[in-house]
Amino acid sequence: MDIKQIFERYLENFFGLLIALNILHQILASTNIMAGFPEWEFYFDIFYPMSMVIFLIEIALRTYIDRRLGFLGWVDITILVNYFLLGGVYDLRAFRLFRVFEIYKHTRILFPSNTLLRTIYLQRFALLGSQIMVLSVLMVFSILIYFIEAEVQPEAFGSIPDAMWWGIATLTTVGYGDIYPATLTGKILASLTMFLGIGMFALPAAILASAYYEEIQKKNFLVSIETITEIPLFAKLPIAALSKINQKLDPVIMAAKKAVFNKGDKADSMYIIEFGHVEVVLDKPVRLGPGDYFGEMGLLGNTTRNATIRTLDEVKLLELTKEDLEELLEEHEVLFREIEDKISGINGK
Repeated sequence: MDIKQIFERYLENFFGLLIALNILHQILASTNIMAGFPEWEFYFDIFYPMSMVIFLIEIALRTYIDRRLGFLGWVDITILVNYFLLGGVYDLRAFRLFRVFEIYKHTRILFPSNTLLRTIYLQRFALLGSQIMVLSVLMVFSILIYFIEAEVQPEAFGSIPDAMWWGIATLTTVGYGDIYPATLTGKILASLTMFLGIGMFALPAAILASAYYEEIQKKNFLVSIETITEIPLFAKLPIAALSKINQKLDPVIMAAKKAVFNKGDKADSMYIIEFGHVEVVLDKPVRLGPGDYFGEMGLLGNTTRNATIRTLDEVKLLELTKEDLEELLEEHEVLFREIEDKISGINGK
C-alpha cells in the first residue's frame, strides 16, 4: 500500500474531522465560554497551534501526492502563511470548510450540497449573464431616480452612487426605509423597480433550480428498470429478473481519482458502470466506461482483487454483492455464461 492509498484510506477522514473541530474551536474562542472551565483552558489554548502544525504536514502530503495545488491548495497555503509568517493576524481556519466539502463530497450527506456547487459552476455563464442584466437595470433605475430626486433630496440622492444604494435595496425588495423617494414620479418609479426586481432575481433562481434538478436526476440513487435494460450484462434476462436485480443493485457515487478497490483487497462485490470512467491499473492500463462491469473475477474465483481500479472522473457505479450475484447465477444460467465468456476473452488475450 503506497502513501497515496494510506492517505486516502486512513488520514483524509482524520484531517476532515480535525478541520471541523477547528471551526468549532474558532467559534468558541470568540466567546468567554472557557472562563467557566479553567481546568480545560490550557488544552483549549494549545489546540490551535497544534492543529496548524498538523495542517502543515497535511498540506505538504497533499501537494506531494497531487503534484499540484489547485484552488483549495492555495486557500490552504494562504491560511498557513497567515499563521506562521504573519503571526495569525486573522484567524482564517473557517475557510478550510471548503476542504471538508471536498473530503466528504462522495458521501450521501454532502452529495446534494456538492451537486449544488457543481451546478453553479456548470451554469456560471448563464448566471453571470443574468447578473449583468440585473446590474444594467440597477444602473438605469439609479440614474433615473437621481434625475428625479436629486434636487428634492440632495442628502439622499445627491449622486448616482447614493442613488444606487437605494436601487439595490429596492431591486432586491429589501426596502430598508432609510432612503425613499418623496416625489410622485419617484414613487411610481420605485414601484416599477420593486416589481421588476422580483422578476429579475427569479431568473437566476430558475436557472439554478432546473439545472440542479437535472443533475440530481442524472445521479439519482434510484435505479430504474430502463437503466438496467441498457446494461449489456442483463440484456438477455427476462423482465421479472430485471425487477429482482433492481432491488439488489446499490448505487454508489464516487469522485474522480478515487480507488474503488485496491489490489489484494477482499472481493465482496462486483460493479457496473452507469456513467463515468474507471481505469484498471496494470502495466498497460485498461479504461472502462458506461455499461462495462468489473470485480466479478474475484467473486467467482473466491480470490482477492488482482488489480487496483481507480476512477478517472466522477462515476456512478451499481454495486452487486457476492451473495446476490451467486443467487442470480443460480437462477439465470445465461448471466453466468455472459460473465464466463468475458473472463475467457480476457484470459485468451
